[in-house]
Amino acid sequence: MGGAVSAGEDNDDLIDNLKEAQYIRTESVEQAFRAIDRGDYYLEGYRDNAYQDMAWKHGNIHLSAPCIYSEVMEALKLQPGLSFLNLGSGTGYLSTMVGLILGPFGINHGIELHSDVVEYAKEKLESFIKYSDSFD
Repeated sequence: MGGAVSAGEDNDDLIDNLKEAQYIRTESVEQAFRAIDRGDYYLEGYRDNAYQDMAWKHGNIHLSAPCIYSEVMEALKLQPGLSFLNLGSGTGYLSTMVGLILGPFGINHGIELHSDVVEYAKEKLESFIKYSDSFD
């Protein structure tokens, strides 16, 4: 999977393409994808391909293709208050999107093997919380 959706210029283009290809089918998954810019989870200087439906890896840092994340989120039928465990949670991109759907009463845990990636994910989450319009 991945690469089936044409590349976009920005996060909104990527999501529009995922919707058109029917990877994103529900409003809650769409809202979670729109709330979090995939490019923010890339290392500086590597964002050229952030809005393509492709996996990306640099050292221990890895992002799966957006179509994979959308298929997972749609298949799990996520709702507020549910629990989620992400093994190999990586950058935290998927876990953060899922957390937006689960809400404040959901349980959201990630397990990551590489300590450098855990620190990277913490930085990305802190940045998201600080700058996001999703938090009032």
